[in-house]
Amino acid sequence: MSKDEHRDEMSTEEIPIPMTQTSDGRRTSQITETFIVNEVLQLQSYLPHLQQYQNPLLTRSWPINTNFVGINETVTDTVFCNSLRAQSKGLVYSQWVRAGPRKQTYFTPSEVNAAIVSCGGLDPGINIVVREIVGSLDLAYNVRRAWGVRFGWRGFTDGAAKEWLELTQERVAHIHKEGGSILGYSADPCDVEETLNVLEERGINQLYVLGNVETCKSASDIQLGAIKRKMKLSVILIPKSIENNFPYIDKCIGFDTVVQGAVDAIHRVLLAASSVQGGIGIIKLGSGFMCLHAVMASGDADVCLLKAVPFDPKVVFEYVSKVIASKGYAIIVVEDGAAEELVKKWRAQLDVDTGDRTPVGGSMDECIGKLVPRTASGHSMKEECARGLAFETFDIGQYLKEYAIDFFSKRGLHVTVRLSTPEWYIRSMPALASDRIFCNIVGSSAVHAAFAGLMHLVVGRVSQRYVYIPMSIINEKNKPVVKETSRMYNRMIRATGQPSFQRQGHAKLITGRGDVRRAFTPDQALSDLAREEQKDSTFHV
Repeated sequence: MSKDEHRDEMSTEEIPIPMTQTSDGRRTSQITETFIVNEVLQLQSYLPHLQQYQNPLLTRSWPINTNFVGINETVTDTVFCNSLRAQSKGLVYSQWVRAGPRKQTYFTPSEVNAAIVSCGGLDPGINIVVREIVGSLDLAYNVRRAWGVRFGWRGFTDGAAKEWLELTQERVAHIHKEGGSILGYSADPCDVEETLNVLEERGINQLYVLGNVETCKSASDIQLGAIKRKMKLSVILIPKSIENNFPYIDKCIGFDTVVQGAVDAIHRVLLAASSVQGGIGIIKLGSGFMCLHAVMASGDADVCLLKAVPFDPKVVFEYVSKVIASKGYAIIVVEDGAAEELVKKWRAQLDVDTGDRTPVGGSMDECIGKLVPRTASGHSMKEECARGLAFETFDIGQYLKEYAIDFFSKRGLHVTVRLSTPEWYIRSMPALASDRIFCNIVGSSAVHAAFAGLMHLVVGRVSQRYVYIPMSIINEKNKPVVKETSRMYNRMIRATGQPSFQRQGHAKLITGRGDVRRAFTPDQALSDLAREEQKDSTFHV
């Protein structure tokens, strides 16, 4: 979802924009907008005696380099500059420093010692960014020393991981065709002081970090620590998040690829579900934005359940039963972490239940998050939790799967339920062509920023233009979130045709303009069904 869509959701009465006509017939408005410029830090701000150098690109006879970026060039963050809705909200538009090479640099090729680290989970496009950074350092700036930090932040503290990879053109020549990550990955936290010690010891003066908003905080702390130590170090972050919820920018690297992977997974689950009697395919995906985009792109899902939008599982499966009656099967896409309170109550109720319980069977792919049977372990569920066993991994996918079986068995209906959790293989896919181009531009823009003496910044794309965003304004509070009233959510509703899945009489507005959609019409007597409570049911939560 574009960031503009998050801003322009207010239902305000439109007021005609005052217009004037010029002598040549053009119409122009009289509205002016207020902008603020988001400047990024520079090395000379704390190292005032740094020498400037001519960019090596200026000496290249081919290709002819005339497209340098001016010192004061900026990019606005919106494509609609006369929105009265936005004005009624009091929005102030931003200008971002434009990405690209500068004529003057603050590094000589011989002094540069660069390192690349990928933090957090695995995402498509990591290898392409690594390859482009190495290629830009070598081919554009004649830098021969670049290192790949292994296994995220662990590469600065763990003895084995400290054996960094020497990244040469030969080593990275073909990694853009491969999935996974040449650098490895881990979710280990960052030890800022130890990281600074290692960077200082190894003489690293350009650090390229791939990661999410949490990683950005660590990268910011490293840069600020370098300033205190008077280290000549430029820290540049490339946004990498399967959730695609980085503030301000259009998208993160690899997002197009994960959406395509999710679309393929939905299609395969559909083929399996449509091949059995009463097939219900449940696909659990890693983020709300991925769910929305995948459901819209596939056109095969019947239900999409998100963390940000409450739902009643009884109402969901009443609707699913009607879908099955209509076409023989149903496809449910659910965001990981949805209905957290329901799952917690279910887990607590399972702990109270003293009977033996065997989890619902399935393929290996479906077994992620399954509960260890008490008959096999010999421990109560509370003891399993204390010992950190599989019970702790229960999630919404397993909850919906077992709820569906319980729901339909009580009504004497035969269904075959399958849960698919394809995120692991989606994350390891080779990047699609669109992501490859995007990663190439982001990677080269990061190198241009470091050589221009810029630091403490995030490279991203805003309104289809590549810019540098200060790390200081990136935080959890301004991350975009899925909203029930957003345009994107309403587009998804139109794609699936699904109703509201809250209890009758408690449906919320889903368009923001008075369109209240309920699960069923009153003559279907859903209100009576919703009031039924199965007191002996495992799912009485």
